[in-house]
Amino acid sequence: MFRFVAPAGAPLEISQILHSVGLAASRNRTAEECYETFASRLKVRHVLGISSGRAALSLILEGIHRLRPDRSVVAVPAYTCFTVAASVVRAGLKIYPVDVNPETLDLDPSQLEALPQEQLLCILTSNLFGFVNEASHLREAAGAKGAFLVDDAAQALGSTRNGQQAGMLGDVGFYSFGRGKALATVEGAVIVTNSTEIASTIQSLEEKLPASPAGHSAWLVFQMLVYAVFLHPRLYWIPDSLPFLGLGTTEFAPDFRTFSLPRVVQGLLPQLMDRLQEMNRMRRENSVYLAQALQGSPRFTIPRPGPDCQPNYVRFPLIARDRATRDQAVKRLRSAGIGASTFYPSAICDIPGIDRYMATADFHCPRAEDLSRRLLTLPIHPFVRGGDLRRMIAVLNDVQFVAQTREA
Repeated sequence: MFRFVAPAGAPLEISQILHSVGLAASRNRTAEECYETFASRLKVRHVLGISSGRAALSLILEGIHRLRPDRSVVAVPAYTCFTVAASVVRAGLKIYPVDVNPETLDLDPSQLEALPQEQLLCILTSNLFGFVNEASHLREAAGAKGAFLVDDAAQALGSTRNGQQAGMLGDVGFYSFGRGKALATVEGAVIVTNSTEIASTIQSLEEKLPASPAGHSAWLVFQMLVYAVFLHPRLYWIPDSLPFLGLGTTEFAPDFRTFSLPRVVQGLLPQLMDRLQEMNRMRRENSVYLAQALQGSPRFTIPRPGPDCQPNYVRFPLIARDRATRDQAVKRLRSAGIGASTFYPSAICDIPGIDRYMATADFHCPRAEDLSRRLLTLPIHPFVRGGDLRRMIAVLNDVQFVAQTREA
């Protein structure tokens, strides 16, 4: 039977989905229990649910903009998800891209001093693949300019640095539960903060949002069931072979829908939180295997997390020597049943039409743009087995040999 490993994902059981449907129908303390679980696990005072990660970021930005209405610029990593840029635009603010260090995937600290002094509303972290950013210099830069620090931990639930949880390193943070995240409920996000002022402002905005429509909730449950069944490598080749599903696509679309966290997600999250630590352990073990096997490769380098950082590794990142090597590797890996990915299609600087939303005319970031041309990711989620890992290494070694032969 053909085996195709999804690029990323977190196992979801049908029994868990059905249990959460029952909780949602019973109209008990589902929301309270969900938020209490996060507050207890993360040791945070305020937790608020929302329909998606991009909705969470947009709501955060609208909230802190109310607290600093004279400021309208958001500093964001130049290599990040297009939905980040869309959320900034949705909030009516301007984007100021900050270049990244490809060796650590962190923001380039040398660029922080150039951020606008008077207009800067906040700096947004990245935490790609669970690589927790060095928050101390970001907090210092934000504080020096009277700005907020927003900790984007959409991909980093369970990651830590110096013993501190990603998402908790700024004034406010958020986690996403879409497909491919550390925990997956297909959609949904939570906002976390220890600031009563920020929490109250964001909550006042959230209370005006509509509840998840009944028809949408039913569609969401159906998507959850499909996800739970087809994420398995024996079946994932089916949705992967259907281009109209748009799996893995990244779009810049500021007109997204926003509503409160669906009750079925509220019931599902506490169940999944109990498994988070074990799933992240499996991801880390798989990442260690790949890092050791690829050490010293002449064709690929491995970004390294900062000191005292323990990533959750929602995906394993590799940087190819050039774009041709990257594209060849992805093609061969996918032919071998491995859901390798080129990840985001470009730096946000290169999104068509993005210039009118930029806070500066000089917005191109060379290292982020180069990273977008050479980065690929490998799956290391709990469905990945030893044979899958060995097949990845064999394919990547073969790509190296072919590239060397062509150059000769």
